[in-house]
Amino acid sequence: MSNNGTAKRLEPGDRRDQIVRIAGGIFSSDGYDKASMSGIAKQAGVTRALVYHYFPDKAALFEAVLRAEADALLAATRLDATLPPLENIRRAISAYLIHFSPASDKAPNLHAQADAQPAMTGRIRGANHAILAQRVTRALSVEGDALTHAAIVAWLEFVTALARETSATPDIDREAVVDLSVATLRAIVPAAAALLHQAPLPGR
Repeated sequence: MSNNGTAKRLEPGDRRDQIVRIAGGIFSSDGYDKASMSGIAKQAGVTRALVYHYFPDKAALFEAVLRAEADALLAATRLDATLPPLENIRRAISAYLIHFSPASDKAPNLHAQADAQPAMTGRIRGANHAILAQRVTRALSVEGDALTHAAIVAWLEFVTALARETSATPDIDREAVVDLSVATLRAIVPAAAALLHQAPLPGR
């Protein structure tokens, strides 16, 4: 049953996904503190009780939204084993930057809400970065020792911060951001330097 009696009947999994998708837009536009379960239910065309059926509170719903965004980022940055390491890494970084750009709709604003739930967002980001660090380690064929892993995770934090800082600055060339990210990775993971050797780009 919906608030207006006209909501399309969906399978439970599809309904949950719909609520998460709509909640993502509301959290992004209104912020965590101003967003309400009632407002999310109204926009989804369902009862408030149904939203609480899937999510016990607003924090749980916000976590589901962030996890959906994290999954989307992992999908967008998946590496292609058939590509050379440098091309693979550059494509992944570019996808990372696009994810945090204004064109990606809600992702930048959602991550701006991190202060509302710092422990939660830190946990989700940490899990994502652990997966991404493993991918980078494999792509570069470097030893997966603790120090190398920590260095790559630190590099991912740098790329994340760089993506956020440059996302709203249209006069910064995205390729220049990718170049800087690759150069930084080469510097902190010396074993990857040869694989990531890059000739100067035309015109630079």
